[in-house]
Amino acid sequence: MIKIITKIFGNGLFWGVGTLFLCCCMGYAGNLPLKNIFQIAMPIAIFSMLLNGAIYTRFTKPVKVLERITITTQDSETALIEAPANHLIDGDIVSGKLCLTDKRLLFKSHELEEFIWIKSELHTINFYPSFKNKGGEFTVKNQENRRLMFEVDEIKSWKKLLS
Repeated sequence: MIKIITKIFGNGLFWGVGTLFLCCCMGYAGNLPLKNIFQIAMPIAIFSMLLNGAIYTRFTKPVKVLERITITTQDSETALIEAPANHLIDGDIVSGKLCLTDKRLLFKSHELEEFIWIKSELHTINFYPSFKNKGGEFTVKNQENRRLMFEVDEIKSWKKLLS
């Protein structure tokens, strides 16, 4: 139980601090006394921290679980990079593991469902780095012009290999 509470606080801390700052700025702009600003801002910031932390804790999978997913490659191909990732599938974000080989892009979900794309059929790759860490998102279009979206850590490594 203590681990879950610690996760909730850790995952929501960024949002709580951001909300506190935003509330303080709004109170200051509205010429509220400093005492009143903190009486209003603190409960809102704590609620924001707990809510966002609970959402992130509930809907994200632990990295250790995702790292244990094994993706098998064909004998004739070489794995270039492999890492835990999120993939947008029909409007839902699914956690799993993403692997790039010299011939294919493979994604295996935490429920062990596999998605495979031929690398030569992928085009129009866009990268969106995160402002918070070294990760980010990239989108790629397949042969049917369907947009595939992935969220990964170390976005620069993926960009270097896909560009």
